[in-house]
Amino acid sequence: MKNTTLAGIAVGTIAGGLLAVNVLDAAAPDVRSVIETARASIAVSLPAHCEIPCGIYDDHAEVERMRLDAMTMKKASAQIVALSKDVPVSSNGANLNTIARWAMIKEEHGRKLQHTVAWYFLTQRVKAPAAGSGDAAREKYHGQLAAFHRISVGAMKAAQDLDPAATDELLAAIDVIAPWYPAEKGAGAAITPEDHLALEEAGDVWRSRPGG
Repeated sequence: MKNTTLAGIAVGTIAGGLLAVNVLDAAAPDVRSVIETARASIAVSLPAHCEIPCGIYDDHAEVERMRLDAMTMKKASAQIVALSKDVPVSSNGANLNTIARWAMIKEEHGRKLQHTVAWYFLTQRVKAPAAGSGDAAREKYHGQLAAFHRISVGAMKAAQDLDPAATDELLAAIDVIAPWYPAEKGAGAAITPEDHLALEEAGDVWRSRPGG
Protein backbone atom coordinates (compact mmCIF):
# COMPACT_ATOMS: atom_id res chain seq x y z
CA MET A 1 0.00 0.00 0.00
CA LYS A 2 2.81 2.38 0.94
CA ASN A 3 4.66 1.66 -2.29
CA THR A 4 1.51 2.30 -4.31
CA THR A 5 0.94 5.60 -2.52
CA LEU A 6 4.54 6.71 -3.02
CA ALA A 7 4.40 5.77 -6.67
CA GLY A 8 1.22 7.78 -7.08
CA ILE A 9 2.82 10.81 -5.46
CA ALA A 10 5.89 10.49 -7.68
CA VAL A 11 3.79 10.20 -10.84
CA GLY A 12 1.68 13.16 -9.78
CA THR A 13 4.75 15.27 -9.09
CA ILE A 14 6.30 14.44 -12.46
CA ALA A 15 3.03 15.08 -14.27
CA GLY A 16 2.65 18.41 -12.48
CA GLY A 17 6.16 19.40 -13.46
CA LEU A 18 5.58 18.47 -17.10
CA LEU A 19 2.30 20.39 -17.10
CA ALA A 20 4.03 23.46 -15.69
CA VAL A 21 6.71 23.24 -18.40
CA ASN A 22 4.06 22.85 -21.10
CA VAL A 23 2.12 25.83 -19.78
CA LEU A 24 5.28 27.93 -19.77
CA ASP A 25 6.18 26.83 -23.30
CA ALA A 26 2.69 27.63 -24.52
CA ALA A 27 2.63 31.07 -22.92
CA ALA A 28 3.18 34.19 -24.95
CA PRO A 29 6.83 35.33 -25.13
CA ASP A 30 6.21 38.33 -22.88
CA VAL A 31 4.49 36.14 -20.26
CA ARG A 32 7.35 33.62 -20.39
CA SER A 33 9.79 36.46 -19.87
CA VAL A 34 7.94 37.66 -16.77
CA ILE A 35 7.78 34.15 -15.30
CA GLU A 36 11.45 33.45 -15.96
CA THR A 37 12.46 36.81 -14.50
CA ALA A 38 10.41 36.10 -11.37
CA ARG A 39 12.02 32.68 -10.99
CA ALA A 40 15.50 34.17 -11.32
CA SER A 41 14.66 36.90 -8.82
CA ILE A 42 13.45 34.38 -6.26
CA ALA A 43 16.57 32.26 -6.72
CA VAL A 44 18.87 35.25 -6.24
CA SER A 45 16.98 36.52 -3.18
CA LEU A 46 17.25 33.24 -1.28
CA PRO A 47 19.69 33.63 1.64
CA ALA A 48 22.99 31.77 1.53
CA HIS A 49 22.62 30.65 5.14
CA CYS A 50 19.78 28.70 6.69
CA GLU A 51 17.99 27.94 9.95
CA ILE A 52 17.84 24.16 9.54
CA PRO A 53 20.46 24.50 11.19
CA CYS A 54 23.07 23.45 8.66
CA GLY A 55 25.95 23.99 11.09
CA ILE A 56 27.86 26.29 8.73
CA TYR A 57 28.79 29.64 10.26
CA ASP A 58 31.07 32.48 9.28
CA ASP A 59 30.39 35.22 11.80
CA HIS A 60 33.46 37.24 10.83
CA ALA A 61 32.36 37.28 7.19
CA GLU A 62 28.93 38.56 8.21
CA VAL A 63 30.57 41.37 10.19
CA GLU A 64 32.73 42.29 7.19
CA ARG A 65 29.65 42.32 4.95
CA MET A 66 28.02 44.75 7.36
CA ARG A 67 31.10 46.97 7.11
CA LEU A 68 30.81 46.93 3.31
CA ASP A 69 27.13 47.83 3.53
CA ALA A 70 27.93 50.75 5.84
CA MET A 71 30.77 51.99 3.62
CA THR A 72 28.48 51.79 0.59
CA MET A 73 25.91 53.93 2.41
CA LYS A 74 28.64 56.43 3.30
CA LYS A 75 29.74 56.65 -0.35
CA ALA A 76 26.13 57.02 -1.49
CA SER A 77 25.54 59.95 0.87
CA ALA A 78 28.69 61.71 -0.34
CA GLN A 79 27.70 61.22 -3.98
CA ILE A 80 24.18 62.54 -3.39
CA VAL A 81 25.59 65.68 -1.75
CA ALA A 82 28.11 66.21 -4.56
CA LEU A 83 25.60 65.68 -7.37
CA SER A 84 22.96 67.87 -5.72
CA LYS A 85 25.20 70.94 -5.98
CA ASP A 86 24.71 71.09 -9.76
CA VAL A 87 20.99 70.37 -9.88
CA PRO A 88 19.57 73.88 -9.14
CA VAL A 89 21.90 75.49 -11.69
CA SER A 90 21.69 73.14 -14.64
CA SER A 91 18.55 71.10 -13.92
CA ASN A 92 20.74 68.18 -14.85
CA GLY A 93 18.43 65.23 -15.51
CA ALA A 94 21.33 62.79 -15.46
CA ASN A 95 22.33 64.02 -12.01
CA LEU A 96 18.78 63.65 -10.73
CA ASN A 97 18.65 60.12 -12.07
CA THR A 98 21.96 59.21 -10.44
CA ILE A 99 20.90 60.80 -7.14
CA ALA A 100 17.76 58.67 -7.15
CA ARG A 101 19.83 55.55 -7.79
CA TRP A 102 22.25 56.37 -4.97
CA ALA A 103 19.29 56.90 -2.62
CA MET A 104 17.95 53.47 -3.57
CA ILE A 105 21.37 51.96 -2.87
CA LYS A 106 21.37 53.54 0.59
CA GLU A 107 17.98 52.03 1.36
CA GLU A 108 19.00 48.62 0.03
CA HIS A 109 22.17 48.38 2.09
CA GLY A 110 20.47 49.74 5.18
CA ARG A 111 17.88 46.98 4.90
CA LYS A 112 20.62 44.39 4.35
CA LEU A 113 22.34 45.51 7.53
CA GLN A 114 19.15 45.28 9.55
CA HIS A 115 18.40 41.88 8.04
CA THR A 116 21.84 40.57 8.99
CA VAL A 117 21.42 41.83 12.55
CA ALA A 118 17.94 40.41 13.02
CA TRP A 119 18.05 37.19 10.99
CA TYR A 120 21.64 36.05 11.38
CA PHE A 121 22.98 37.39 14.66
CA LEU A 122 19.97 37.90 16.93
CA THR A 123 18.08 34.87 15.66
CA GLN A 124 20.92 32.37 15.19
CA ARG A 125 23.97 33.55 17.10
CA VAL A 126 22.81 35.31 20.28
CA LYS A 127 21.58 33.05 23.04
CA ALA A 128 19.48 34.19 25.99
CA PRO A 129 20.84 33.07 29.37
CA ALA A 130 19.17 30.07 30.95
CA ALA A 131 16.71 30.53 33.77
CA GLY A 132 18.54 31.06 37.02
CA SER A 133 21.67 32.44 35.37
CA GLY A 134 23.62 34.96 37.37
CA ASP A 135 23.77 38.71 36.89
CA ALA A 136 26.95 38.48 34.83
CA ALA A 137 25.30 36.27 32.20
CA ARG A 138 22.26 38.53 31.98
CA GLU A 139 24.39 41.65 31.70
CA LYS A 140 26.44 40.07 28.92
CA TYR A 141 23.26 39.14 27.05
CA HIS A 142 21.81 42.63 27.48
CA GLY A 143 25.09 44.06 26.22
CA GLN A 144 24.82 41.93 23.07
CA LEU A 145 21.23 43.05 22.47
CA ALA A 146 22.14 46.70 22.99
CA ALA A 147 25.11 46.48 20.61
CA PHE A 148 23.11 44.90 17.80
CA HIS A 149 20.20 47.27 18.38
CA ARG A 150 22.63 50.15 17.97
CA ILE A 151 23.63 48.81 14.54
CA SER A 152 20.02 48.42 13.42
CA VAL A 153 19.11 51.94 14.52
CA GLY A 154 22.33 53.27 13.01
CA ALA A 155 21.43 51.71 9.66
CA MET A 156 18.04 53.42 9.76
CA LYS A 157 19.53 56.82 10.58
CA ALA A 158 22.29 56.46 7.99
CA ALA A 159 19.64 55.79 5.36
CA GLN A 160 17.69 58.88 6.44
CA ASP A 161 20.59 61.33 6.73
CA LEU A 162 23.30 62.65 4.42
CA ASP A 163 25.52 63.80 7.28
CA PRO A 164 28.74 61.70 7.32
CA ALA A 165 28.35 61.52 11.10
CA ALA A 166 25.41 59.15 10.62
CA THR A 167 27.44 56.53 8.75
CA ASP A 168 30.41 57.12 11.06
CA GLU A 169 28.16 56.19 13.98
CA LEU A 170 27.00 53.09 12.10
CA LEU A 171 30.59 51.99 11.46
CA ALA A 172 31.45 52.65 15.11
CA ALA A 173 28.54 50.44 16.16
CA ILE A 174 29.83 47.62 13.94
CA ASP A 175 33.30 48.08 15.41
CA VAL A 176 31.88 47.27 18.84
CA ILE A 177 30.75 43.77 17.87
CA ALA A 178 33.60 43.01 15.43
CA PRO A 179 36.06 41.79 18.13
CA TRP A 180 33.46 39.26 19.27
CA TYR A 181 33.77 37.47 15.93
CA PRO A 182 37.44 37.40 14.83
CA ALA A 183 38.62 35.96 11.53
CA GLU A 184 40.20 32.94 13.20
CA LYS A 185 37.99 30.81 15.42
CA GLY A 186 38.88 31.21 19.07
CA ALA A 187 41.30 34.08 18.41
CA GLY A 188 40.43 36.08 21.50
CA ALA A 189 36.70 36.15 20.81
CA ALA A 190 34.70 37.84 23.56
CA ILE A 191 31.65 35.74 22.72
CA THR A 192 32.01 32.07 23.61
CA PRO A 193 30.13 29.09 22.11
CA GLU A 194 27.90 29.03 25.18
CA ASP A 195 26.66 32.51 24.25
CA HIS A 196 25.34 31.24 20.91
CA LEU A 197 21.89 29.86 20.27
CA ALA A 198 23.44 27.38 17.83
CA LEU A 199 26.04 25.62 19.95
CA GLU A 200 29.22 24.37 18.34
CA GLU A 201 29.04 20.68 17.62
CA ALA A 202 31.32 18.19 15.92
CA GLY A 203 29.48 18.60 12.63
CA ASP A 204 29.63 22.39 12.57
CA VAL A 205 31.71 23.99 9.84
CA TRP A 206 33.58 27.22 10.50
CA ARG A 207 35.26 29.12 7.71
CA SER A 208 38.42 30.83 8.90
CA ARG A 209 38.05 33.79 6.56
CA PRO A 210 35.32 35.37 4.40
CA GLY A 211 34.58 33.03 1.54
CA GLY A 212 37.15 30.53 2.79
